[in-house]
Amino acid sequence: LSLFPAPTVDPDADFFYDYENLRIGGLIFAGVIVILSVLLLTGNRIKRCGKRKAKNVDEEI
Repeated sequence: LSLFPAPTVDPDADFFYDYENLRIGGLIFAGVIVILSVLLLTGNRIKRCGKRKAKNVDEEI
């Protein structure tokens, strides 16, 4: 007899949580979101780097 019995898995259960794969998947998802947001923010600045807004010369005084 053992003081700490092994956890039993119910074969009729729909699914079993695999926390290690869930954690790894969450970290990968978060990393992809961070990389895409950085690319989006810096990509917009790089596009506008050499261009300046033209002032309207036809303004009435």
